[in-house]
Amino acid sequence: MITISEDALALIEEKQSSLFIDIPHEVRGCCFDMTECPAVRFGEPASLSEYARQIVQNATVYVPNCFPENGRFVIKASSFLGFKRLVLSGWRLI
Repeated sequence: MITISEDALALIEEKQSSLFIDIPHEVRGCCFDMTECPAVRFGEPASLSEYARQIVQNATVYVPNCFPENGRFVIKASSFLGFKRLVLSGWRLI
């Protein structure tokens, strides 16, 4: 389940754009497997066939077809040196 925090909704409204979650990148080693937390970006993904379009709290979100169905994920706003961006919270590496 994906939700969007209030500060992230305000940023989405300010940008007046849809957003998408990158396809998670898997890292495989000799003794561990891990999946990095995907980035959240404004706009539409390049390959729409690999994504499902969802409406979350009146915002259009493109979610990868391989995205885990179990779990609670929150899209939040973050800022660093005055630059605002969206991040995904609730991701488990392993």
